[in-house]
Amino acid sequence: MRIHLKPRLKRFTSEESGSMIAEAVIILPLLLWAYLAMFIYWDAYRSETTAVKASYTLADMVSRNDEVDTAYLSGLHDVFDYLMNNSVETAMVVSSIVWDKTDNRYEVLWSEAYGEGMLALNTTRVAQVADRLPIMSDGDSVILVQSRIEYVPSIDVGVPDFFYRQFIATRPRLSAGKIECTDCRVGGLADDSNGVIDVQTDDIDAW
Repeated sequence: MRIHLKPRLKRFTSEESGSMIAEAVIILPLLLWAYLAMFIYWDAYRSETTAVKASYTLADMVSRNDEVDTAYLSGLHDVFDYLMNNSVETAMVVSSIVWDKTDNRYEVLWSEAYGEGMLALNTTRVAQVADRLPIMSDGDSVILVQSRIEYVPSIDVGVPDFFYRQFIATRPRLSAGKIECTDCRVGGLADDSNGVIDVQTDDIDAW
């Protein structure tokens, strides 16, 4: 008995009847996953945009002062949390860095860290990211704001938890030289410890 496949295949490809319920059961989960995945990807990009704008806002706020203190910087971290809707874990490091032509290196004048696992900078550690800092004249300074924001997807669609990191250097706007901090950790100590007692969880190269 011969089985002619060609007519059967032709009938199969031209067949337009079917079961709506069966097709819905097959395609509905895929459509639902696609909708949720688009929402998560959109939310991730929205969070990144908010993080970038918030980080630049903090850097600009610090740069418009002649003098700051730890209370002011701690308040900036609260502002950062507010701008991120207090819905994610945030952390930041604010530092004043100067270029010393004599020693041919960047030196940390002061640095403060806020958030779990963050380390304030010192002169030794800032050398690891020197290639990311702007070229400056002798004695010029910049305010460096490093921020870290955790992103945790609300729905598991294959996107893992991760961190947004920002590295923003801004020149002082009002001060001709350096922005002073009255009670910050002073950088450039003999042992370059910077008085830091935090537990380090992030490699500075990740910034």
